[in-house]
Amino acid sequence: MSCIVVAVLTGAGLAAYLLLHFFEPSLAITWSYAHLGRRAALPWIALALVLVLPPLALWGTTRPSARRSLDPIPWYWVLGSVLVLWPLFTAIGLAYPNGQVSIDPVDLLSNVDKGTLGNTRWYLMLLVLGNMWKVVRPLFGTVDAFLRCFNALMGATALLLLAASARRLGRDRGEAIAITLLAWSAFGVAQLTMGYLEIYPSILAITALYLWTGLGTVRGELHPTWPMLVATVGSFWYVGLILLGPSLVVIAAIELRRRRGVPRLALAATISVIAAGIVTVPGFGPFAWSAYLAAVHHDLHGGYGLAETGSLLPADFMLSCVHLREMFHTVLLIDGVGVLLLLVTSGWALMSRAVDAPVLFLASVAASFLPYLVTVDPVWGALGDWDLFSYAAAITSVLGGYLLVLWGRECPRLFAVVLGLALAASGVHLLARWNAMTVDYQRHLLESPFHVRVR
Repeated sequence: MSCIVVAVLTGAGLAAYLLLHFFEPSLAITWSYAHLGRRAALPWIALALVLVLPPLALWGTTRPSARRSLDPIPWYWVLGSVLVLWPLFTAIGLAYPNGQVSIDPVDLLSNVDKGTLGNTRWYLMLLVLGNMWKVVRPLFGTVDAFLRCFNALMGATALLLLAASARRLGRDRGEAIAITLLAWSAFGVAQLTMGYLEIYPSILAITALYLWTGLGTVRGELHPTWPMLVATVGSFWYVGLILLGPSLVVIAAIELRRRRGVPRLALAATISVIAAGIVTVPGFGPFAWSAYLAAVHHDLHGGYGLAETGSLLPADFMLSCVHLREMFHTVLLIDGVGVLLLLVTSGWALMSRAVDAPVLFLASVAASFLPYLVTVDPVWGALGDWDLFSYAAAITSVLGGYLLVLWGRECPRLFAVVLGLALAASGVHLLARWNAMTVDYQRHLLESPFHVRVR
């Protein structure tokens, strides 16, 4: 697949994505691209992004500074960045709170305020937040303010970890910045960072931590204990993070080809098992995995969605055009640009044999989320439960960005233009959808109704 073919396919896809936002056609579902016109200035800002970012990217990628090597960043710069972004994101989250489109935030607020483990799908999260709230209650006054502050910290941490992951992938500053900007501008990442009131900001941070540690292990810079420990403890923080587990097979396969790979993996597995036994102590006792799994099974099988029991969709709905349409729009909302880059450039990578160990690792993580998207029931509808799948944007954006960078090494001029257009498309999408989930909510609810069944 030549440079021109990849550029044309990607450019056509990005152009179509932009046209959806500028003209907002009345398709069956509109919430994935609607409301660029909710403020008079937004379409003009969007047009400016489209006109300015491609030439700006072309200029930036040709600067000598873009080709400089990636020097280590001092720890105090990292800490300082967190201390700047954290209060900034907290202030934004409090000044411009996200609108609620489901009752999940209410459930979270209630559990943290009362210090209860009302949902073991969030076992470790509720345990940590509930005990933190008991200590800091006098400082915040309301549990809403506390959670937005905590989630702002998680958002800032997630962004820095995604940037750190990009540094593991890029061979110079320009490549690392390109991947970072594509990851940061993905809606599923950006919306969760600004003090978003839900469970998902911390899940995004753990996912970003896993990508960073996993890439470090794949590159031979970190011991396999780190990604294995993140995946193990993360699944107790939020049960959906068990999806990180299958990609450990790729890490193990790469590690086994190295000297002392077997004892390193054995140590990693031992430490992870011990950690999994310790985290059950507060709620169930040491190594009480059967009791924990029984509680999770109970919470996952409440039967509130389309199925009589369980949190998975009925088979007939999985195979329906309605579900296919909802999945498509969910992907468009969360990271349409990243997924487009991933699909087009992965074909080039396979044909060009440019698939390396980081690509295999990232692809294995992304692949684990596909059956999740297909089978899990968004109880509040695809619109109301969009954030159930939101943190996958960290993976699709980093993988799509890295594949674009690999292609760009062979096609630097075209790469700069495609990069600029991709960033413009992400920016236009953020202008349309950031904090806009409740705009024209009743119309979108008719397009994507609740799956809740009263029994």
